[in-house]
Amino acid sequence: MSKANANQQPGSTTLDIISAYWSALEAGNGAGMSDLHGEDYVLDLVHRDAFASKPISDERTSTFWPSWFESFSDMDYQVVRTIAAESMAITQWIFRGAHTGPLTPPVFERSMAATGRTIQFRGASFYDIQHGLIQRETIYLDLGTVLVELGVML
Repeated sequence: MSKANANQQPGSTTLDIISAYWSALEAGNGAGMSDLHGEDYVLDLVHRDAFASKPISDERTSTFWPSWFESFSDMDYQVVRTIAAESMAITQWIFRGAHTGPLTPPVFERSMAATGRTIQFRGASFYDIQHGLIQRETIYLDLGTVLVELGVML
C-alpha cells in the first residue's frame, strides 16, 4: 500500500482527490499535497521549452512547493474550471500573490530576491490518477508573464 492510500476514503472520486489536493495547495500545505502523490509521482512543469525540461521527482518536488510557498506567502489560487474523469483531471486556474520571499531553485534556476510585487498569471494543471493517487502532475504556465510581472528585464 502506498503512502496515501491510508488517507483516502473508500470510493474517493478523481474530483474528491483533486479537490483535496487543491485545498492543500491553497493552504500552503506541501505535506498534504505530498500525501496525495503516488510512489512514482512526477511534476512536469511546462513553463519554457516543453522538451528541454525533465519532470521533477516527488523527492525534488518536496523542495519545490515549500520554496514556492515561501516566495509567495500571500497567495491566492482561483480555480476557474475543473474537468474530472476516472483517471485524469484538468484544472484551469489563476494565481495571484505577493512576492515576499526569495525565489530559489528548483522554482527558478537562479535565486531571485523578493520584489514585493503582486503578480498574477493563468495556468492549467493536468493530473494522471491511479489507485486514488496522483501519479503525474503537468502544469502549463506563462513564464514570460511571471517574469515581466516580477520586473525581470528580458
